[in-house]
Amino acid sequence: MSSVYFRKRNNKTTRKLKKQKIKNEKKKQKIKNEKKQEKTKNKKIKTKNKNKKKHKHKKTLETTNSRENMRIKISAFSSESDQETDLDETQELFYTRFPYLRKDTDFKYLRKFLQERLYKSGGVQLLNSEEAKNQRVYCWELVKSIGKEILDGKELTRISMPIGLFEPRSFLERLADSFAYAPVYLERAYGSINPIERLKNVIVFALAGLHLSLTNSKPFNPVLGETYQSSFSNGTKIFCEQTAHHPPSSNFELIGPKDKYHFFGNGIWSASFRGNKINCSQEGKCQLNFKDGTIISWNNPLVHISGVLWGDRVTNFTGKMLFKDQTNDLEAQIIFDPASLGFVKSIFFSQKLPTHSISGTIYKSSPKKKKNRKIFSKIEGSWIESISFDGDPYWDIDENLPERPIPEKNPLPSDSTLRKDRNALLKNDLQSAGEMKIMIEEKQRYNYRLRETRSFRK
Repeated sequence: MSSVYFRKRNNKTTRKLKKQKIKNEKKKQKIKNEKKQEKTKNKKIKTKNKNKKKHKHKKTLETTNSRENMRIKISAFSSESDQETDLDETQELFYTRFPYLRKDTDFKYLRKFLQERLYKSGGVQLLNSEEAKNQRVYCWELVKSIGKEILDGKELTRISMPIGLFEPRSFLERLADSFAYAPVYLERAYGSINPIERLKNVIVFALAGLHLSLTNSKPFNPVLGETYQSSFSNGTKIFCEQTAHHPPSSNFELIGPKDKYHFFGNGIWSASFRGNKINCSQEGKCQLNFKDGTIISWNNPLVHISGVLWGDRVTNFTGKMLFKDQTNDLEAQIIFDPASLGFVKSIFFSQKLPTHSISGTIYKSSPKKKKNRKIFSKIEGSWIESISFDGDPYWDIDENLPERPIPEKNPLPSDSTLRKDRNALLKNDLQSAGEMKIMIEEKQRYNYRLRETRSFRK
């Protein structure tokens, strides 16, 4: 009797599995049919456009993809001469090697999408195939030399990278890039009386600057005690300093004009290599104090880079960001890639939203239970395209251009712009840049060992 029972039960389970397979196949067939219909529609539209009269003026910058439009605009302006006359020799070399960092009256900070584009499923893809090939050569050499340590997930901040993977900038310089929307959105936040409206502008400031911290090459790791000073056109001053060697920790501080706002924090950076992917994280909080006593704090998301050794190189932000307004008892939670299906579901179903999309809410923080929370506003959009609150647009990457931080003319001797390895790489002298980089790293390790062995801490 028991064998008959188990046979019947097994037959039921097999029938259920068959039904599930049939459902999945039907869904896949529907998706294929929809895609075919879209293709036929697109073909019809293309044929109609071809048959139109040639004498009509075609506005290519308006009809093509908005992201490609920005790349065309930037490439056009990057070829023009720089209007700054008081640039020193290193800055001039920097602008000639990286033409997408030109300054102009209309486009103050043009460092967007000349070498990157949106990926089909979401995220930012490396567009320069030659640069990707060169980087992969160096990555494979690194894997061959210390491959076991890398593949086991060893901390990448403890591994000396080849000079071919670097850009002629320090990490502190790149850190200042992400504050590029401070003159606009922090000024708006300061001027807004409504605490919800103020929190909205702070959220946009934090999210809109994320894409500016992504570059194709790796910046130099700051040396202990290294500093970087810069400012914005409205008088906002930026101070960055490397305060720890291992784990590497960077402190930053922004002081608004007339002390309207004070933004500060620190980041303890870590990165691990997993097969063909790199996962990066930053521990530490960001805090923003306004002149009237309002305090808002938040955390940074995770960074996920795929296609390091093969395939398409795509960068994405993942995880969550939690904003807390301690003064007005408000909170906001931002979820990156909210429509993520996971590994198993992604095999059978296609994701509806791109991976760079975000969603979130602003709510009253006093009740701990989610059911009892009072929601004030809903957040939608993308960290690489646009952000809106309850359907009202607050930021668009094509319309709201960031501002480039202006380096200090007479900085401290410890400033990032005075590094010998950085400036040698700026002149495209890879050999001397690599030698100087190794020399600086060895000296820093020696000093670290001295601090550990001769510590006076009890």
